[in-house]
Amino acid sequence: MNEEAVESIESKVKDIVVDVLRVDRSRLAPTTHLMKDLGADSLDALDVAVRIEKAFDIKVPDEAIKDFLTIGDIVRGIVEYRNISA
Repeated sequence: MNEEAVESIESKVKDIVVDVLRVDRSRLAPTTHLMKDLGADSLDALDVAVRIEKAFDIKVPDEAIKDFLTIGDIVRGIVEYRNISA
């Protein structure tokens, strides 16, 4: 997957996080932790995961969702699960 595609995924992830958590987009970087930095709780994280699955037409195994801690983690997970289902 090329850099442009990864940047597009990251942008869409940020859109989802902004929508769910009502945070300023400028606060989001690959290392931004949803819970520690943005105050997300487990329901917020689940909402983000469900929206990610819909937006990218992927299925993330429940046990993998716990690893979606930062923006970068989410982007890497999407890339991985898109490649698996491709």
